[in-house]
Amino acid sequence: MNTIEIPTLLFWENGNNWYGSLGNARFFIKPEVPEGSEEKQLTVRLWKGPLAMNLSEVIAEAAFPVTEAGLAQTTAWLEEQAAGLN
Repeated sequence: MNTIEIPTLLFWENGNNWYGSLGNARFFIKPEVPEGSEEKQLTVRLWKGPLAMNLSEVIAEAAFPVTEAGLAQTTAWLEEQAAGLN
């Protein structure tokens, strides 16, 4: 598989977390409400595998809105980051 697939909007609206990978790229996505905000966002952390996040250095982080457009932005960002690592 050469693309990143993440769950649908309902998955994130229910507060679920997600781990995934593409080649050497590993990532963790967590829906959070930032301090001072009322809007939920997806916080994304990226590191180079093969080890788990807590045993690795997170090399990139980003946040995207929990919307259909935000999911597309998240996927595009992750694929761009993964291309740089692979």
